[in-house]
Amino acid sequence: MMVEGIGSKKKTRLFALILTQNRTWGNVLLPYIIENEINNKYFKLSECLSPHPYAETISILTSEERDTIKLTNDYSDRNLFKLFSKEKTVKEFLEKVTPERIEGHIKPYIESKIYKCLQIARDEGIPVYLQKSKISNLHIEDLLIIQHEFAHPVFRFNRKDEESTYSLSIDHDGKKINILNDKVEILTNSPCIIKEGNNLIFISDIEGSKLKPFFSRDAIIIPKHSELKYFSGFVLNAINNYKVEGEGFDVAISDPVKEAVIYVESGIKGNPVVILKYKYHNDEVFSNETSHSFTSFTSEEDKYKFNKYLRDFDWEKRCRDILEELGFYSEDEINFTVPGIIGTRKEELYNLIETINRNYEELIISGFTIKEGSLDFKYNLKPISIEISHQVINDWFDLKAVVKIGKFEISFIKLKKHILDGIREFVLPDKSVAILPEAWFTRYKNIFEFGKSSDDSLKIHKQHFSLLKEAFDETDCDNCERLEKMVFPEKINVIPTPKGLKAIMRPYQIEGFNWMYFLQSEKLGGCLADDMGLGKTIQTLALLQYNKENSKGSPEVSKTDPSDLFDTPVQKLTSLIIVPASLLHNWENEIKKYVPEMKVYCYKGNLRIKSTSYFSYYDIILSSYHTVRQDIEILNTFNFHYIILDESQVIKNPASRVYKTVIQLRSDFKLALSGTPIENSLTDLWTQLNFVNPGLLGNLNFFRKEFAKPIEKMKADDKEIKLRKIIHPFILRRTKEMVAKDLPSITEQTVFCDMTEEQAKIYEQEKSIVRNSILENIEALGIEKSAILVLQGLMKLRQISNHPVMAYEDYAHGSGKFEIVLQSIENVISEGHKILVFSSFVKHLDLYAEVFRKKRIRFSMLTGSSTNREKIINSFQLEPSNKIFLISLKAGGLGLNLTAADYVFILDPWWNPAAEMQALNRAHRIGQDKSVFVYRYISSESIEEKIIKLQENKSRLADTFISSNNPLKDIDIKQILDIIG
Repeated sequence: MMVEGIGSKKKTRLFALILTQNRTWGNVLLPYIIENEINNKYFKLSECLSPHPYAETISILTSEERDTIKLTNDYSDRNLFKLFSKEKTVKEFLEKVTPERIEGHIKPYIESKIYKCLQIARDEGIPVYLQKSKISNLHIEDLLIIQHEFAHPVFRFNRKDEESTYSLSIDHDGKKINILNDKVEILTNSPCIIKEGNNLIFISDIEGSKLKPFFSRDAIIIPKHSELKYFSGFVLNAINNYKVEGEGFDVAISDPVKEAVIYVESGIKGNPVVILKYKYHNDEVFSNETSHSFTSFTSEEDKYKFNKYLRDFDWEKRCRDILEELGFYSEDEINFTVPGIIGTRKEELYNLIETINRNYEELIISGFTIKEGSLDFKYNLKPISIEISHQVINDWFDLKAVVKIGKFEISFIKLKKHILDGIREFVLPDKSVAILPEAWFTRYKNIFEFGKSSDDSLKIHKQHFSLLKEAFDETDCDNCERLEKMVFPEKINVIPTPKGLKAIMRPYQIEGFNWMYFLQSEKLGGCLADDMGLGKTIQTLALLQYNKENSKGSPEVSKTDPSDLFDTPVQKLTSLIIVPASLLHNWENEIKKYVPEMKVYCYKGNLRIKSTSYFSYYDIILSSYHTVRQDIEILNTFNFHYIILDESQVIKNPASRVYKTVIQLRSDFKLALSGTPIENSLTDLWTQLNFVNPGLLGNLNFFRKEFAKPIEKMKADDKEIKLRKIIHPFILRRTKEMVAKDLPSITEQTVFCDMTEEQAKIYEQEKSIVRNSILENIEALGIEKSAILVLQGLMKLRQISNHPVMAYEDYAHGSGKFEIVLQSIENVISEGHKILVFSSFVKHLDLYAEVFRKKRIRFSMLTGSSTNREKIINSFQLEPSNKIFLISLKAGGLGLNLTAADYVFILDPWWNPAAEMQALNRAHRIGQDKSVFVYRYISSESIEEKIIKLQENKSRLADTFISSNNPLKDIDIKQILDIIG
């Protein structure tokens, strides 16, 4: 933190930590504001911030600096008195505290706080000084350098005929630290930090107490009579965990016999799990165990030998990857479960065992050993399969089927009662229990219900041919082609658009609106998967508005005050719309713009009312995935009319907490909105369709076996066709090209993005600093001479609105706008479109470029410093795989003809609307044969909103910033502060 005062003498004020001696506790760190006057080569201690800092000073510190103050306050005399004393006063405590209590309890506590302080200082660049005496001056030689690289202990054991010796050294960045000198001091014992001269060094994996003996001597002597016990204990442990050098003994490092073992068990919470262990020779470990090796000791004929086996973390990860590929998921890399529709413990056990049955042979081939653990019964873990044959006799299908379970063969007819009654447990001749595959109960139930069974066959009359298509693969079934039938009508009835919708829908949007209502009439859910920009929001709001207008007893007037809970509420069809947090503001604006009659409540932030008692007063409850996940125990008590997921690919991971959360919500109907319902794998599709229509594609294990694996890994076209038939009625996707005739040449939209919590906090802090600096400078120098400072302040606020890292290189958190723009870019390019991305800040474009490089996404970039413009432009225009063009305002003004692009993103508003139009015209000009979508991204409640309003109002103020050499000479202070907010 650097602050320059205004006046005749300028001073630099700096936050620092001071290492000093406390007469009772020894080494302590104290937080200070230190300052020096210009041209002075030393700092003075100005203000101690412990234990009672001034609030004004605290307010201008960074959060990390405030954290160090809290940590140092934790070991103030008064706080230590509260924690460690039974005396009545602090004075009495300090007088009576014993050295044993200090060393055994108090000092370790203080050192733990010092360690955390120095970690923060290292990571955040906070200076640390040594106060050598009680004088208040600090010189450059008092600065302590915190080394970023950890040092490591090196043990040395020399075994000789007469005696053995043990010594210890420290290896730091390839160099040995001589700890046998008076310049080395232990600051913290565990974890260990030493001070060597002016260097502060973190020591890994060792306590400082082990170093102390070697501050005063080179080595420790081990008598001959203690040697065997010493080597089989202390030395064995050292070799296993540290770098060891020496002579008189052998250390052999070899590859152990490895075996992955999975146990089918009841987990800690009683739920069935597969527990994964890794066996190395005779040692078994879990994934989370910290040991990197296993070492054994042998002594034969006075020869000492250590055998060391290193853990193979790559092999362990491959084992976990194989389990995940086979449908097992884990949050801790130890307990693996099978995600799916949440059910009883027994249902979860069935799904787990079925997954093992299905993948048994692949697990064995992959080197896994499968063992039973503490389950209630002995379950069959081996494969289960069915072989069906048939012949056509007159009007009948005569089916014969044999079920193979491990070594047993059973007539399928014997499973009739199980299939009809939904009994999955089947007792085998050896008394073990087989779990029948879940898919059988939907696949074969109808043929048992309508068929005639004999001892070994099942006869199905031709009138029930349609039942057979599930029982057979089409290639194995005679006459199955004629069993296909249309499930949904070709034409959907058209309903009138709602009167309260304040927009004219395009033909394809009306089609989407009618499609969603048709699904609703059939009590089904769906996924609207139109390209970005085609209006998924307006189609969804049209549906909700239509339902509002056509619900029974729809009131003309409704109450909206959630605090008025004692009056009888007007019943509403209350829907929940869940969106990414950064889009909450945008959705709220769209609702108010397009369906102003609908009452909306934004359920977000720390001030939200954590209750559903007032939800019925509203038509729409708007919330974020994060908030819904936090408040699921509250929200799942309310039955919503619709639950709508925007950017529904957020729930694509079936093992994620967000997916497990949303499937607990209750509603009459469900919708998913996503331009990219499949981002990585078909599992993405399963989670979203399983949310809108539970069970449509079976449980996840069945889906992976039946569709995902054959389609993705074996390119099975037949499985893909079958899957398309199933999902076709439930997904509506229109690309931009499909509806081109309905689109205007240019479609413009402003997207308001909520800042992240950390971003908003920094913005408010900087806004306060800018306001104060401007007022002080204007008061001292006048408004015209303060122009540069004002413009710098406005520039910094604009940068933070984009991403705080543009203004603060050490910022380590996110940006609401950055996240939503990145998602939008990835959506657009995944849909096959090309995009121009404009910003007035090259540094802003660099952030996106860095992400694209890491993800290996092709892009072009043009800035004012680019020299090969023609090559860059041609790469974007002519190469199909290059879909992103990052362009700075300075470079993109003239001479660009980029008609390959049909999307334009303007990342930050410019004072001059004409400059934005010029950017738009890069894509929309002569030769463009596609409609162009233009998106402007604005951070809510920021200076960007003020700029937009100035543009919209064609304000003289905006024009002043564009055209004037000194834009502040005609502007008063109030106008400047209004812009800042």
